[in-house]
Amino acid sequence: MAESEKWFGYTLHLVVDSRYELPVGFELTKANASEVKEGHRLLDKMQNTHPQLLKRCERLSADRGYDDTKLIKKLWDEHEITPLVDIRNCWKDGEETKLVEGCQNVVYDYEGKVYCVCLATGE
Repeated sequence: MAESEKWFGYTLHLVVDSRYELPVGFELTKANASEVKEGHRLLDKMQNTHPQLLKRCERLSADRGYDDTKLIKKLWDEHEITPLVDIRNCWKDGEETKLVEGCQNVVYDYEGKVYCVCLATGE
């Protein structure tokens, strides 16, 4: 599991074996450092120093700061690790839902949740 914690202008990027609750990798950066870049660096560092840990890893859970297509593809394509990463809302138009193309009453949100809307009430 990748996680970050911020305090006093620094961020601790921590990789933890959740089964045994043991830290297996970490990096301390300035708080304004990119979490995505550190995610890539931590993954590469673990590949070089502890490849056996990556081979055993089944899933990587991380917060939305690590939401990056390249990182997600790298986890799956290179290591067969299932990424469980909360996604960021990248919708810039302010809409909460969008209409599914070709449908009158089916909408979805930025997380991919799909809803059926009553045409009469709008609920």
